[in-house]
This record gives sequence, C-alpha cells and structure tokens, in this order.
Amino acid sequence: MSAAALRAALVTAGVARVYDVGAVPDRPTYPYAVLGVAPGTPQVRRLSGSGDPAGRFTVQMFGRTVASVTDVASRAFAAFDGKPLPLADTPVAWQEVATEWARDPDDDGVLHILHTYRY
Repeated sequence: MSAAALRAALVTAGVARVYDVGAVPDRPTYPYAVLGVAPGTPQVRRLSGSGDPAGRFTVQMFGRTVASVTDVASRAFAAFDGKPLPLADTPVAWQEVATEWARDPDDDGVLHILHTYRY
C-alpha cells in the first residue's frame, strides 16, 4: 500500500494538509487530515482471530469549525468511496465506517470525524 499515493489523492481532492499517523506537528494549522494505512487486516474477526484479509485505511479529519471538518470529510469521501485507488492493481475503495463530528473537550474543543475505507 502506498500511503504517498493516498495522500496525493487527498491533496488532489482539495485537502490542503494531510499527515501520516504520528507525524502531525505540535501546533497544526486547521483543518487537516491524518491518514492511517492498515493493509492485510482481517475483514471479519472470529474468536480464533481469523478472517478474510482486506486492505484498510483510515482518514481522520480535524478542524475548529463544523463547516471546516465536514468539508474535509466530504472531500475524503469524494476522493475514495467507490473510486479506484491510485495503487498498482487499482482496487476500489468502499467506506466502511463514518462517524459524526464530535468535539474533543480535552483538546481545546477541536472537532474530529473518522472514516474507514476498505479495498
């Protein structure tokens, strides 16, 4: 999985700031997205821990206003859901989970949304 190719797809969709998990600056400019890649994770977990392998990635959006964080989320959805990914075998991504926006009271009121996509 090429995280760089997924980052580029978000930037092309109009997301100005995209970071990898663990690479967000101490004082980021809002809004921004955080990309997490988890290839080969099981699609369905059973008690045995087995499951069908599937590629997954997450996009977390952060902003100071509802409008800004939902705009980034809309751009991520438009960039990935039902679209061939910019990867060697061009798999199609489908959104699995999308949270509503929520405010983090411990982070000076920053808003966040989480999308999970599988391919």
